[in-house]
Order: sequence, then C-alpha cells, then structure tokens
Amino acid sequence: MTIRIVVMLLFSLIVLSIPCYVIAQSKGLANPRLVGKGEENVLMGKGGNGNEETPGDWYVGQAPVNPVENAPILLFVPGLNNVAQIFWEEEDGLYHAAYEAGYQTAFVQLYDAGGASADMWDNGMLLAEKIEEISAHFNGRPITLVAYSKGGVDAQTAAAYYGAWRYVDNIITLSSPHHGSQLADLANSNWAGWLADLLGFQGEGTTAVETGRMTHFRSEIDEQPYAYYNDYYTFGGMDWGSVLSVTWYGGVYLSSYGENDGVVTAVSSSLPEGQEIAIGEWDHLSIKTEIIFPFMDDYIMDEQVAVRPELTKAVKPTSAPVSNQLIRGNAITKGNPEQQELVVEDGVESIDLLVYAGHNLKDLTLIDPTGRSYSAKKVTTHDTGGIFYGAKSYRIAVKNPPEGNWKVKLSSNQDSAYLLVTKFDKQKDLPLIKKISEKSKPSTFNYQIQADSAQVKQDSLQATYTVLESGNRSTANTWKKSGTLDFSSELSNLKKNQSYNITIDVKGETRSGFPFERTLIDSIYTAD
Repeated sequence: MTIRIVVMLLFSLIVLSIPCYVIAQSKGLANPRLVGKGEENVLMGKGGNGNEETPGDWYVGQAPVNPVENAPILLFVPGLNNVAQIFWEEEDGLYHAAYEAGYQTAFVQLYDAGGASADMWDNGMLLAEKIEEISAHFNGRPITLVAYSKGGVDAQTAAAYYGAWRYVDNIITLSSPHHGSQLADLANSNWAGWLADLLGFQGEGTTAVETGRMTHFRSEIDEQPYAYYNDYYTFGGMDWGSVLSVTWYGGVYLSSYGENDGVVTAVSSSLPEGQEIAIGEWDHLSIKTEIIFPFMDDYIMDEQVAVRPELTKAVKPTSAPVSNQLIRGNAITKGNPEQQELVVEDGVESIDLLVYAGHNLKDLTLIDPTGRSYSAKKVTTHDTGGIFYGAKSYRIAVKNPPEGNWKVKLSSNQDSAYLLVTKFDKQKDLPLIKKISEKSKPSTFNYQIQADSAQVKQDSLQATYTVLESGNRSTANTWKKSGTLDFSSELSNLKKNQSYNITIDVKGETRSGFPFERTLIDSIYTAD
C-alpha cells in the first residue's frame, strides 16, 4: 500500500507539470481525413463485433501549427475489436494531445474494424502494407507506432515478421498483452460457451491472445532477425477504473494473477527485449487517452532517454491458473428461471459474485444457507470493445459469508445466456490446488497439477477435465480423476498448430470437513 501511495503522489506531481496540450482541448481540430482506401466487404475470422468500417482504410490528421522539427509520423494502431476512431472521437483522445504537441498523425483500420477480430498474422500483414503506403505518402519520413492493447502484438508482427521495421522508428505499446490475457482464456472456456455463442466474442483475435497461444507466439517472434531492430517502449496499468465499470469487472477476475488494468496484467504488458517505461495508475481505457501522452512524449523520436525509476513498479508474474474462483455458465430460456448452486467453505472472508449476461437480466438473486437474499443493484454494459464486448455485467458482494450451500437465481425476459464467476477471498491465501508444470512432446501435453494435502482431504477430491479446441465447444472432451492429490493428466491426440482451452472443475472437502468447489482455467498451444 505504501508503494502504491508513493507512486500515486509522484504521478500527481507529474500531472501538475503537464503542458497545456493535455489540459486544454484543441479548439476546432478537424477529424482526420481518409487518404488511403482499404478493401470493401472484407471479413476475417469469426465472431461479429458490430463494427462496419473498412479494413485497410487509413487517415491523416490535421497538420500541426508548430510542428516538432524532424519528428516522425505518429501512426496510431487500435486494439481488439476496436476501430481507429477511438483515438479521435473522444475529447480526451490522443489525436488532440499529439496535435497540440506538434506531431503529424495518421490512423489505420485493421481487420477488427470490419466486423470480426483477426489474429496477429492477418492484422500484422495488413498493417505492414499500410505502413509502407503511409511512409510513401509522407515521402519516406520515419514512423513511430503508438499501438493500443492487442494492436501492440499486431505492430510487432508487422515490424518483425512482415518487414515493416524498415519504415519504423520506435514502437510504443499501451497495455498490450505481449504474454496474453487470462480474460481470453476465460472467454474461450467451456463455461463461457453459451454466452460466447450468443454474443460472438470468441473471434480469432480473442484466441490469439490466450496465454498458451501467446507463449508460443513469443517463441516465434522473438527469434526473428528483426524482432527488436526497432526500439520498443511499453506502458502498463494497475488501476481498474471506477467500481462496477467495464474494466473493474475484469480487474476483479485478473486480481488473482497480479497487478492489472482490468484487461491485461502488468507483467503481460512488458516485452522481453523492450524497455518498460511505466506501470501506472491507468486502467485499460484511460491508458489510450491524452493523460498518457506526457509520459510517452520523450520516447517518440529515435533518441535514448533515461527511464524515470519512480514510474516503474516491480511486479511478480503469476501466470498459472488460480484456485480461488468458481466458474459456471449456461443458457437462459425466456420465462424459465435458471438456478446455480455453489458452496462456501470455512475461512472465507468474502465472496464476489460477477455475472456476465447476454441481455439485461429480469432478476439476479443470491441466497445464503439461512435464506437471506442479496441482489445486484446496477448493470454495466461492455460497449468499449475488448473481449466481452456486448455483455451486461452484475455484481453481488458478501462479507463474512456463512459456510454451506448457496443458490444463485437468474431470469430473463428473453432467451439469453450467462457466465458466472465467484471469487473467494480467504485470510490464508494459499492455493487449494496448484499447477506444477506442463511437459510437451508431439501431439501430447502432460499437464501436471496437484492439491495441497495440508488443506484438503485426499479421498474426497474429484477433478473433472474439459479440454476443447479454443472457442469450439463441439470438440469438448471430458474425463474425471478422483481420490488423489495428483490431478496430473496426459492430453493426447492433439492437433498440430492448435489452441486448446483447459477447464478443471475440482470439488472435495477441506481438512475441517467443509465442502468446497473451484474452477481452474488455462490454455495451451500445440506447435509442429
């Protein structure tokens, strides 16, 4: 807590010295004009996101009145399920800040803008083509990429794999999931399947940033000859936004994996050979606004600038699946209430019930073992892109919950679906179950996981594995293991070059005899 307060105070002092281009808006600044045309009616991947722009379109911002001498062009790259307009339609957008600072700007639509998200290979190829076009338009002036969220992964692919490095000066990434996001693992899990089918968020872009897929991607891209030819500067966040905001829901889920901004963990936002500039008090939405510009301004041009140590924060990686959550999901039929049961064991200090629904729910009630009811008071709509785009979220929090059997009742005025995440907070934050390692050989993964004998009764334990090709519930394969502390299992007959999502539902009794339930979610990628 002391470190966080000190960092916040330092940020406050820096904000007080922010130049006027961040405090005052650009009066009468014209929207960027369309210069380069993309290909009409191009739809990549699956999973509709509602966007109707043309992939490959690129725009040029208004020329600054007082341009920075010898400055590169700033090309802004949007993220997962985003369009280029995210940088200029809001009054606090980065377009305004860059213009006031004296930089010429450009913006590009990737495949996500056309209606469905794409992976880094498709987006990277498209981006590389547009970087070359934009460079030619500006007579060969170098380009600095400012890439938001998954756009940072697409940007590195364009530069290192598709040859755009020759046109690029620096690459600045804003909370990019360079090592994946556990929210993508959750979205592609078996329990999220009903909601995903309804909202269509299991696109190629979501699968691309699963933690297993990104582990493989890092091994591919970091070995490219020009992987770090350009200078990379990374920024990450550790704020969740206001309570019950879109990023707050993601922050609660990701909190078990360490500091995060509601979508991406701080650890994931850094690159192995990049320079981490700051892990700051930004959430995943605010990090793409003008408030970030004073911190990145020094890294736009190809000059070495010392990193301010007061802006960095030591973060500990926590990539393995955690065992303090219970995940459930299902379809809801109009007029037919749905009920889920959950158990709370001894020693739980609080529970947080998060519900993602396809539509506004008519009713959401949590009932404890004594018959007391708890209701959600507010609904949040995920309307800013990202992984759970289009979902409605609800929260019910209970402190000092009594042990025993609880019920969750849901109903809707239309056919819908939901994903339920229950987070258990305990004073002794020790994992009941923990992943040890995974070992790979052709077409086989040995997934090693084990329960803690000091906390659970061995003969009471049962683990149910559900393994599926990510985002495709029809491929699900399920089996059980019981009566053992070692839940390790060999995943065999796997396809090559395929992402797999692993859900492990564990139930049993604690050493003191109270039933418990947990869900572990992970992902792997099988290469050649």
